[in-house]
Amino acid sequence: MTEEPHRPEETPMMPRWVPGAIGVVLVAMAALAVYTGLRYRTPSLANGIVKSRRPARAMTGGAGPPGEPEPGASLVFPGDSADNAPAAHDAVTGRARAEITGTGHGITSVVRIWARRGMMTNVIPDDAMVSVNDLVIGQAKQFDKPDEIYDFPAPGSYTIHISAPGYKDQQFIVTVADDAKEEIARLDVKLIKG
Repeated sequence: MTEEPHRPEETPMMPRWVPGAIGVVLVAMAALAVYTGLRYRTPSLANGIVKSRRPARAMTGGAGPPGEPEPGASLVFPGDSADNAPAAHDAVTGRARAEITGTGHGITSVVRIWARRGMMTNVIPDDAMVSVNDLVIGQAKQFDKPDEIYDFPAPGSYTIHISAPGYKDQQFIVTVADDAKEEIARLDVKLIKG
């Protein structure tokens, strides 16, 4: 009796086109991930098709992740119940963009700006403190990037006060309205030593 030598079992072979198809799918997924990541960081790639507009939400005091303030809440003294968000005043009306008051050395000016959602600051010195309706919300450098804007909690007018030790204060009035031309009010300020 002759025994047949033991042959290993043959495994079924995968068609040659399957690894190529898997590679094409992986490359397409990687390209899509890169494209969406770039589009998120630089909205100009979307050619203005995508408009960012966050809907207004109620002040619930804890709807976001822990440690993240609600829109309008103070970044310096965040409250647990979000009761420290500045209340909106009646919307400022009229066409004047600036209001100048006082006489002699006591002249002050207030610039009025309109926006739909929030504000961004570009202040020198960047450690100047920013207040909204007499509520300190933080340092100007906290709101100096497009992804770090200050969201106003509700439509209406807000008095923005920018101050730093050794400098003269600046004041603005930002009116938040759905029909404003700009989404974000940009405050470019160079405080004067005083």
